[in-house]
Amino acid sequence: MTTLFKIENGKLKKAQPKALSNESLIEEWVAKDPALLGLDALIVGRQVPTDHGKYIDLLALERSGGLVIIELKRDRTPRDVVAQVLDYASWVRTLTTPQIYELAERYRQKRLTAAYQEHFNEPIPERLNGTHSMVIVASELDPASRRIVEYLSEEHGIGINTAFFNVFEAEGQEWLTTDFLLDQSEVSARSERKVSPPWSGYYFVNAGLGNDRSWKDMKRYGFIGACGGDFYTRVQTHNQ
Repeated sequence: MTTLFKIENGKLKKAQPKALSNESLIEEWVAKDPALLGLDALIVGRQVPTDHGKYIDLLALERSGGLVIIELKRDRTPRDVVAQVLDYASWVRTLTTPQIYELAERYRQKRLTAAYQEHFNEPIPERLNGTHSMVIVASELDPASRRIVEYLSEEHGIGINTAFFNVFEAEGQEWLTTDFLLDQSEVSARSERKVSPPWSGYYFVNAGLGNDRSWKDMKRYGFIGACGGDFYTRVQTHNQ
């Protein structure tokens, strides 16, 4: 449970938790800045219709090209929202790269390549939706739902987490705090390990064979030669 104090004249004054008067504000805030949830992501859809007749609150694109489903609890029971976000994930996993482009460009009213470049300052990955994850946004979660989220993430490597928004008030001022049920970096790492094959232990090297290099010499002398550019020439000269 989060507790917030105001420091005033060297003394602590406890802020009192309160309900957010308008939960739809959270969707507005996150749509403008997903960093509120600790996400470095670009929103590519809002109230996204699925083939199952439901609507995803927010859909975001991560730097890796993976999708993030962001779902607000609102007036649903915690178990209902967990089941709902899993249902959304079953649909999101089927989205192709062209479909994501179409969805994102309809929402952002600009080319996705440009929006991605502006946000991440690098070119967009060639393939999108290699992975997907889910974030449930709530003010609280019952113990059973907490156990379900923890089980799915920790035992099965499913990219699911819960972000908590808490509002506090003291002397007419309001503060908003955010927290996660699980460490988001660990959730992402477990999810990545689930979809990425283990390293075989072998390296692949393109030696660029030509008139000046032969694989036979490399095997004989135990080195791999690289050249063809100023960078390699400078390194070789420096080492000599």
